[in-house]
Amino acid sequence: MRDLTSNEPTVAVVIAARDASEFIGATLDSLVGQSSKPDQVIVFDDGSTDGTAALARTFGDRLKNLTVIENRDSIGISAARNRANAAVTSDYIAVLDADDLFGPETIQQYSSFLRKSPDTDLLYADTRVFHANTDSAQGKRRSYPIFRSHRAAIRRTLGSPLVPFKHSSMVYRRAAMEELGGYDETLPIKVDVDLFLRFNSRGMNVEKLNETTSFHRKHDRQISTDRLRGIRAYRRLLKTYEPDPLVRSLLYSTRIPSEFLKLLLRG
Repeated sequence: MRDLTSNEPTVAVVIAARDASEFIGATLDSLVGQSSKPDQVIVFDDGSTDGTAALARTFGDRLKNLTVIENRDSIGISAARNRANAAVTSDYIAVLDADDLFGPETIQQYSSFLRKSPDTDLLYADTRVFHANTDSAQGKRRSYPIFRSHRAAIRRTLGSPLVPFKHSSMVYRRAAMEELGGYDETLPIKVDVDLFLRFNSRGMNVEKLNETTSFHRKHDRQISTDRLRGIRAYRRLLKTYEPDPLVRSLLYSTRIPSEFLKLLLRG
């Protein structure tokens, strides 16, 4: 662990998990192997019935800064992330989904960037996407864009079939997140999209790290495959973040058909 009396930014890794026992061992292993250890690791178990919390606790000897919070009943992904974030005392919060992995240099990459750019409110990076039955190292890299303005970031996020960031390659300032009010607990899906849009709509300092920091695992149980709920959430995001009715109509007319096509092709 780093010397907390230094000017080095402190970084917590926060994981919200529900019935994730199939994957969370590998996820926590990726934190054990970090070249620079996170200052905190918070696992919030959102009403799991498969022993997720018990499995996470077995990492206590290898992750001395691990806290496992077990919630008896599920409160939903946004509320779970907010409760997990409430346990953080570090300067920054790095998001890691319970089925994704960090690369071995991820915390060091984040810390190095944030030390040089201490006014960063939100930092996002690239990812590699791999399927559950393959080696993560064989995943395909997704390189995300740097935006010329907050409005460009908002319109690209609303208009692209693939969001131009990955939640597990995101780290944000704890104080900035508190200022925004945390994750929107009224949204059952696309909470990461809403958060990215909100950082930009509020004019906060959003930066891009041109490194791969996470490995995103694709599998059939992901909430992102719920297309119908996603379409409803997308309509709400359009109304919230795109003030121009003509642009809003254009984005809706191009995006919704692509979502229905994904529903037909992938389910």
